[in-house]
Amino acid sequence: MMFRILIATFCLLSFQVKAQINQNKVDSLKTVIAQSKAEDKTEAYVRLIEVFEYKENDSADYYTRKLIQYGKRTKQLKPEIRGLLIKAKFFIQTSTYDSAHYYYKKAWAQLESFEDYQLKSIYYGDQGVLNFYQGDFKQALENFSNALELAKSNKKKDDVLTFLNNKALAMSYLGQAEASIDVHEEAINLAKELKDSTALGRSLNNLGLIYEDMDALEKALEFYEKALVIKEKHGTPQDILNGKYNVANMHRELAEDIQDTVMLNKSEAEFENLILEAEKENYGKLVLFAKTALAQVATSKGQFERAIELYKPVIDGALAQKDNQTLRVVYLNVGSNYFELENYQQAKYYLELAEPFIVQAENPSDSAKLYKNLAKTYYELGEFKKAYEYSNNYQKASKTLIDEDLQEKITDFEVKYETEKKENQILEQRAQLAEKDLEVRRKNAFIYGSLALAFVLGLLGYLIYSRQKLKNSQLQKEHELQVALAKIETQNRLQEQRLRISRDLHDNIGSQLTFIISSIDNLKYRLKDADSVILDKLSSISAFTSTTINELRDTIWAMNKEKISVEDLQTRISNFIERAQSSKDEVQFSFSYKNEGPDNFAFTAIEGVNIYRIIQEAVNNALKYAQAQHINVSLFTRDSATYRVSIVDDGKGFDMLNASLGNGLANMKKRAQDINAKIEISSNQPGGTKVLLES
Repeated sequence: MMFRILIATFCLLSFQVKAQINQNKVDSLKTVIAQSKAEDKTEAYVRLIEVFEYKENDSADYYTRKLIQYGKRTKQLKPEIRGLLIKAKFFIQTSTYDSAHYYYKKAWAQLESFEDYQLKSIYYGDQGVLNFYQGDFKQALENFSNALELAKSNKKKDDVLTFLNNKALAMSYLGQAEASIDVHEEAINLAKELKDSTALGRSLNNLGLIYEDMDALEKALEFYEKALVIKEKHGTPQDILNGKYNVANMHRELAEDIQDTVMLNKSEAEFENLILEAEKENYGKLVLFAKTALAQVATSKGQFERAIELYKPVIDGALAQKDNQTLRVVYLNVGSNYFELENYQQAKYYLELAEPFIVQAENPSDSAKLYKNLAKTYYELGEFKKAYEYSNNYQKASKTLIDEDLQEKITDFEVKYETEKKENQILEQRAQLAEKDLEVRRKNAFIYGSLALAFVLGLLGYLIYSRQKLKNSQLQKEHELQVALAKIETQNRLQEQRLRISRDLHDNIGSQLTFIISSIDNLKYRLKDADSVILDKLSSISAFTSTTINELRDTIWAMNKEKISVEDLQTRISNFIERAQSSKDEVQFSFSYKNEGPDNFAFTAIEGVNIYRIIQEAVNNALKYAQAQHINVSLFTRDSATYRVSIVDDGKGFDMLNASLGNGLANMKKRAQDINAKIEISSNQPGGTKVLLES
């Protein structure tokens, strides 16, 4: 089953309910703003903003700015801070998270030393939601806990209910499912006391999340559908869209489980409609979620390449919004699709991108899925040591998911969601059943005894079968690990042999070549009055030997590395250009590098050394034959599989049609072929020569 995004239900405190646009109400609030005292003006602005929320966002933004300006003009902190917090909340709703952080930071600069319960509870609560949406569940839990303590100390029961729900949700995402049930239970009891059906809807939704994480999909769908009924009566447009997404997502996952193509196509249509509705409401986060779900449908149909293409705009959107929650899911799913296509290098690349986000989220379920995929990928790539490490990490993460008490606790908690009327009906039914209990037990004693015996025998058989199956599985795993360890040992021996050869080259051949140079220099000194032809020949031998040493160092450099970073290659090229510059003072060299891809871009050892040799050959040709005055070398990298190298000179060039391919040009083409790259050599007489190497 693909890694999924779960839609949580929060309450942002800046506004409590959705308001319909009512012109009489708008006129009344404008009158209050024009005539009332300071405290009334602030609340009137807030109510006016609520009226326009979701329907006319431009008007809501206009009155928010008016509220901030009013606070600044009258030098009152409360209206200004309140306006900043509302502004930040708008940006959360539109998934513009950088801007949300900016306004929260501005608000806190004034709020930190300003004692006001309402403002601080809004700050902590909404900041927690922002942290959650960005995948920082640990920080979200800290902010929700701060808000909860503040609400309890001020005896604000409505806010306590909101923060209990949000805190429980953050705990469940951090793998603290059992503890979160206790907090949910406290929230339910308080919701019953306050008769808050909206809070009940949030709890139903979030209980569905716990069942979904446990793969109890039909139970999760039951709770999501109950929650959606309440949301459609009392919720905001975003609440309703969240509920629809969760229901559609359950249809998708159930279709995957039972391989129902009709249901899968139905969920695909639901997600396409959700994208249109979310775009209409300017709800960017749900747009990303629904597009991710469409890609997951493609994966379920075995359309792995199409799934990857659908994920690409989601990645761009999540990066733009700095939405770590979406990135961790999408990177993992893209890596899984590349694995199915047997493109293990790309699978490794995206899985490694997902790893820091999943580690930060600290969710054991997420970690187990990541480590399992990485173990399989490294095994296919022949990196058995890494495969073994991630296999161990997967086993550890899986153990933390086993909680025998959690199911019982959830079942107990589920009962407490029922209404008082339902509880009374159950009590009445139990009373009626109690009257007939004795008669039923007498009639069915024999049947129950027989069934119990059959059950015990069946259970014993099942336990024996399960134990044997587990034993066979363990033996199989031990065999696989032994094979993997043998391969790792072979790889280590090969690495040690390669390092020993490079040391021998450096210590023996390198020192011998250095001795030759020293001897030639001494000989030149003693023969300083000798024939100039002899001295020139000795100088030529000395220069050739120096060049050989440099070539030997380059070979050792490549042998000692499995990967060659762009920085390593850049340094090597720069050193070579400096040497070339010193040999030709009249020639002007330049080197440029541009990277539009990941910071950790790296070449394989074979790619790195061949690219370096091609640059060497092209520059040497320009120096020897072209009589160039300017030589420019540029390197461009974009992603793990894309790079471009160009070497351009302004020399005399050569006739491309009539020129015979010398060893230099042939060697460059052979090196490009060895690394599956394209090389183009173009020249004009006059006008110079250009060598272009592309992956």
